[in-house]
Amino acid sequence: MAVTLFTIQTPGTKTVWDVRDILESEIKWTTDIDFSAGQLTFKLVEVDEGFTPKNGDIVKFRWDHKPVFKGRVFKFDYDESEVFTITAYDNLRYFKNQDSLIWPVSTITQRFTKAAKLAGVPHKVVDKSTHKLTAEVCDSKSYFDMLKESFKSTRRATGHRYFLFCNYGTVELRRSPHKKVKRYIGDKSYMTGFSYSRSIEDVANVVRVVRTDKSKKQQTSATSKAAEAKSTKLTTVTKQGSTVERWGRLQTVEKAKDKANAAQMKAKAASILKSKGKQAHTLKLDVLGTLDMIPGNEYPVKVKSLKDIGVGTKYMLITKATHTFSGTTDTAELEMKVRW
Repeated sequence: MAVTLFTIQTPGTKTVWDVRDILESEIKWTTDIDFSAGQLTFKLVEVDEGFTPKNGDIVKFRWDHKPVFKGRVFKFDYDESEVFTITAYDNLRYFKNQDSLIWPVSTITQRFTKAAKLAGVPHKVVDKSTHKLTAEVCDSKSYFDMLKESFKSTRRATGHRYFLFCNYGTVELRRSPHKKVKRYIGDKSYMTGFSYSRSIEDVANVVRVVRTDKSKKQQTSATSKAAEAKSTKLTTVTKQGSTVERWGRLQTVEKAKDKANAAQMKAKAASILKSKGKQAHTLKLDVLGTLDMIPGNEYPVKVKSLKDIGVGTKYMLITKATHTFSGTTDTAELEMKVRW
């Protein structure tokens, strides 16, 4: 295996620079399932042949004749060693563009398609969603943030997790697992090391939802702190999880909408407790990489040491992947979703 194509071209010009011979170091390719552009970082030795990288240049990279990355240069550094350090992003970078939109009742398929057209990038719907989302106003938000809320709502309603991936220049709407690979990662199979942690640092097992009601007089006049306290009423709903005895009381407070009723406040408390009441599991695998090891794909993970502490063999979703291409080898660090 090797770098079989690595070119840089300035838009509007015909000259395509093959820069394989001046690659000074390893190539690092990072992709993430959590609304982030794919990133390629690399170094080039400066040569006196008229070539200088420019922001906006188009970068194409193939490994072992397989397409890996197509994007644009967004940053380069140059120092006394006469080496360029370059950062390029794929077309998901343009989903950071901000806009103000009113979404009608529509699906994430429709919203993704509109956002991609507005961002001006090639796009494709690989997996459709038929779930209808309520109308929504999005003011001065990035396309990433707009879609993030829509994706969350769809997941809560259907159980399906959708995500975005840039496939060699084309931004795709996919549903996980995009690909369920049968080859396992673990002892004597791809893996060279791992790290695992469990944390309750960000857990909340008691949720209080509070509605603040002020008298009309208080809302329209300036008064003392004592008068303000007297004319303010707090209505609270508390939801407690089953882990208080084991972990202690870990409480968070969320504000309710002004006119929220008791049922709505209870539903909000239950929803927050569900999302914040679980301990976080972090599993990172160091592996000999393949190009299937990308966010959204699932692999069975089989590690005896993990099984000894209760993490048995199971399919796990890759949420982030950092591939390092050096010489003839591809090594990667994979962050996995541990379903507990």
